[in-house]
Amino acid sequence: MVAYDFEHAAELLSTEIARQNKLRRPTADVDSLETLLDEAQRIATKLHATERIIVIDSLVCPKKDMLKAIHLTRESGRLDTYASTYHTHDTLGAMLYENELANKRYLAMATNNGAPLRLAVTDKIGERWSKPTYLNGLDEEVCSQNYPFLLSDGVTLYYASDGAESIGGYDIFVTRADGEDGSFLVPENVGFPFNSPDNDYLLAIDELAQLGWLVTDRRQPEDSVCIYTFIPNATREVYGDDTTEEQLRAMARLTSIRDTWGYAEDTTVLEEARQRLADRRAGKPFGHFQQPDFTFVIDDHRTYLQLSDFQSPRAREMMQNYLQLHKDVETDGVMLQRLRDNYATAQPNQRRQLAETIRRLENSYYPNLQRLQNLAKEIRNAEISKSK
Repeated sequence: MVAYDFEHAAELLSTEIARQNKLRRPTADVDSLETLLDEAQRIATKLHATERIIVIDSLVCPKKDMLKAIHLTRESGRLDTYASTYHTHDTLGAMLYENELANKRYLAMATNNGAPLRLAVTDKIGERWSKPTYLNGLDEEVCSQNYPFLLSDGVTLYYASDGAESIGGYDIFVTRADGEDGSFLVPENVGFPFNSPDNDYLLAIDELAQLGWLVTDRRQPEDSVCIYTFIPNATREVYGDDTTEEQLRAMARLTSIRDTWGYAEDTTVLEEARQRLADRRAGKPFGHFQQPDFTFVIDDHRTYLQLSDFQSPRAREMMQNYLQLHKDVETDGVMLQRLRDNYATAQPNQRRQLAETIRRLENSYYPNLQRLQNLAKEIRNAEISKSK
């Protein structure tokens, strides 16, 4: 089993590089070791940014059956194989995602020159689907892109790739649509515990059911995968200073899902999540476990959970704008954090591109954050005035 002790590996590599230099070994040999050192240091930094999640279930199944174990609500879209949707034979294992309205698909496609799979998008216009076009902005080096999944915001895209920024094999990456020209921001490796030195294929998050699924072949026999079901975080959370290195490595490996339960606020969080999962597996309608639309504090005595709670029509209208802006700000905040985490471990040539992307995102994030705060005050004042 991989120990995940990347810092120790970096120390050993540094010692060996010094020894090789002292013996005046060929430059190519030293360069190879320095490449490994850079990789070990990059991954060690990612280890300390391991996201803290609560895993409620795990299931091992044949890889070909993995989609049968992911029970998304209708509002979260549809996952399928390319072969099944297009009624064709496919030996590359291409996957696709179709949105809730069934008018947009993100799919993995083979390229004309025989290169690995690349992600493309197609739209339904009337009764016909447009010709798929490859996504702009994703890494177009010789690497495979597959297993797309789009969040309900319509702009945040998860997918798997085995490119240079992978920890090993397929890794999960995240990006978001940038503007109306169809381009995407620089993809970011989502890091541990979602990724590993093995193949991590799919990350699907059902925001309505508050459930997420990770498909990986870590510690599994050939042609089998483990599907972890977890509670997705509203904002990215990492482990604190009270977590030892050994504990951190275990959490990054997902050695024991039981160990993740200690981070639940109370046992009801686990119980409710397990019930939601059981309901999804049983095919029960979402209304059976419906959550509040939002939580918005008006004053010391009132907390609103849905739009119908508002007495002021003006406050209700502003709240609709607030909810959309809040989702945009939250998505941008998570992406900014990932960009900054990756900047710390990137090579100099990659840092220039990352820095530009970070600046562009900051130029919209901070003004929108201020707008959100001002809008919250206006909503409260309007509702309180109506109640007097």
